[in-house]
Amino acid sequence: MEQIIIKPHHFMDILKLYGSGINIFVSDEKMGHDFYKVANRILKDRNVQLRLTTAADDICQPCIMCQNQICIDRVNIADYHSKDDYNRTLDKRLLELMNLNTQSTYSALELCQLMLKYHHFIFDVWHEEGQTLNQKRHDLFVLGAQKYIK
Repeated sequence: MEQIIIKPHHFMDILKLYGSGINIFVSDEKMGHDFYKVANRILKDRNVQLRLTTAADDICQPCIMCQNQICIDRVNIADYHSKDDYNRTLDKRLLELMNLNTQSTYSALELCQLMLKYHHFIFDVWHEEGQTLNQKRHDLFVLGAQKYIK
């Protein structure tokens, strides 16, 4: 069975968007990434095997902003300007706080259950983005995770 290489925050984003009511993802032709392919696969198959990473994942690889495994996109968040640095920081926080690792393989359902168990850490992981945005992220992730598990 082919496994998906995915950043922890991308997996959470998929479930957050699923919680917001998106059941089928469509391609982003402007950026060229494979968020839609990975998201649809995860939603379709709860047993798909996932390996976590903090580097460029299966979503990032085809993106026009991914060059030599590095995201060259910019962000304007607190002390970060490099989207790559910010995303790696988020993913390292998720791995540490949710007791996950990049050496293990998880089924999508198992990873969802583990992340749901530690959902309260969302506020610590994205602390630069403020309470209002984090509350929305938290609530939609929990809703999406609960929906996914059922």
